[in-house]
Amino acid sequence: MSDLLATETRVFRERREEWLREHAGSYVAIMGEDVAGFFDSYAAAFQGGLARFGSRQNFLIEQIWRTDPVYFVF
Repeated sequence: MSDLLATETRVFRERREEWLREHAGSYVAIMGEDVAGFFDSYAAAFQGGLARFGSRQNFLIEQIWRTDPVYFVF
């Protein structure tokens, strides 16, 4: 398993409950332990991440829900 975005995933999981209180349903962009902000759409989070971290850095975008969504692909 790759460690790519492992820190960002850990930060998201550790802070999800805190963020749910004020940002439920929003998107968050994270690089390392740095948070670019909370956004109303994935596209806005992507743009915010690019503005804060640049296009040559990996960063994570997650939507803040209590549980992770389940997708079915047929």
